[in-house]
Amino acid sequence: MKIIGLIPARQGSKRLPGKNMVLLGGKPLLQWAIEAADESMLFQEIVVSTDWDDCVLLADRFHVLSIKRPPKLCQDTSHDYEWVHHAVDAFPGFDIFVILRPTSPFRTAETIKRAMKEFLDGPECDSMRAIERTPAHPKKSWETGNIFMYPCEDGETKGFPWFDLSTQSLGNIYVQNGCIHIAWTETLTKFGNVSGDLIRPFFTEGREGIDINTKQDLEFAEWLMGRKACI
Repeated sequence: MKIIGLIPARQGSKRLPGKNMVLLGGKPLLQWAIEAADESMLFQEIVVSTDWDDCVLLADRFHVLSIKRPPKLCQDTSHDYEWVHHAVDAFPGFDIFVILRPTSPFRTAETIKRAMKEFLDGPECDSMRAIERTPAHPKKSWETGNIFMYPCEDGETKGFPWFDLSTQSLGNIYVQNGCIHIAWTETLTKFGNVSGDLIRPFFTEGREGIDINTKQDLEFAEWLMGRKACI
C-alpha cells in the first residue's frame, strides 16, 4: 500500500495574503504541515504543490518533494481535483493520496495516523473527509431581501418553525474543515473528483480542525499557542 501526502501551498490568498507562509509559533504554516506529515511516517512521498518559490525552498530545506503548479490551477476558483490530478500524474504508482492543508497547524502526526487507521480499518469508502460539529445550524440560517428576511430552510416541527426551536432540538450538524482528506487514487479516475460517492467522516478532536484563513484566525491560533505554552 503506497501513500502520498499532498500539501497544497499556492501563493494567492485574498483573506490572508501569503497565508501558507505566515508565521505561527515562529514557523511558517507550511512547515507545520510538512513536519506533521514527516513525523507520521506513513508516506512514501510528501509533495508540496505550489506556484511559489518560497514554498519550493522550504520543501527542499525539509527534504520533501515539490511540484510547480501551473497558473491555471492556482485560481481562487480552481478545484482540488485539478491540482491533485496534476500531482498524482507527476508521481504515479500510489494507492492512496492524503491532502494536508497548511492552514490546519494543530493537526499532528497522531491525527494523521488516527485518520489513516480509520480509513483502512473501517467500512469501504471512496474517501474520508475531516468534519466537526458546527453551532451555525442551517435551519437557523437566513437570506435577506430589501425589507424582510427569509429562512434558508423552511420547515417546522410540531407546529413550530425550525428557526424558533432550540439548536439542541434540531440535531447535530457537521461542517468540513481542512484538517485532512484521504482518498484512493482510483477515486480520481472513477469519479472525476477527489471524493467519490461513499464519503466517510473523520471527526476532528479539540484544536485539530482549526483552520487559519483570516487575520482573526491567525490571532486566535497565536493566542492558543501562547496559552498552551503557559500550561
